[in-house]
Amino acid sequence: MQGGPARLITDNGSASRQTPFWICPECGNMLHPKEDKASRTLKRECRHCMRLDDADSNLVHVNDMRPEGGLSEAGADTVADPTLPRASGTECNSCGHTEAVFFQAPMKSDEGMKLIFMCTKCAYRWKQ
Repeated sequence: MQGGPARLITDNGSASRQTPFWICPECGNMLHPKEDKASRTLKRECRHCMRLDDADSNLVHVNDMRPEGGLSEAGADTVADPTLPRASGTECNSCGHTEAVFFQAPMKSDEGMKLIFMCTKCAYRWKQ
């Protein structure tokens, strides 16, 4: 990179860690990253109208392997997932229903994995 040290990208939980997706202002198609070997810079190229712009960041792709939010990823539609095992005879503390789906989820720090039960009637979640 010309003009000084490379800028490090850090994870601060912001949207800047999302994989960039650019739209061509001329034709509305997706812009793709392209290296300009002469100037050693990153450009954005439209493969339809051949527009070429300077990229504002060197970030091309993010592959973050860490789970975000843990339990918050399991939404109310999880109870309709036919691949999850079902448990009968487990009473929900919220509505009293006796059927739930369950799955394993990682817990914080060194707690390891826990079983998470989710009521099939009200989607209330509890750990075991």
